Amino acid sequence: MTSRARVVPNKDQADPYSGRSLVPMLVIGLVLTLAGMLAALALS
Repeated sequence: MTSRARVVPNKDQADPYSGRSLVPMLVIGLVLTLAGMLAALALS
């Protein structure tokens, strides 16, 4: 007895370029970029 919501993914979640998932992806990328720059400065 599985619910249909589990079997069929939501279209917003399935689309990687939808507005809901694009903003957190950009924020995570920015944070990782800044962390990498700080690590490079610390190691240099």
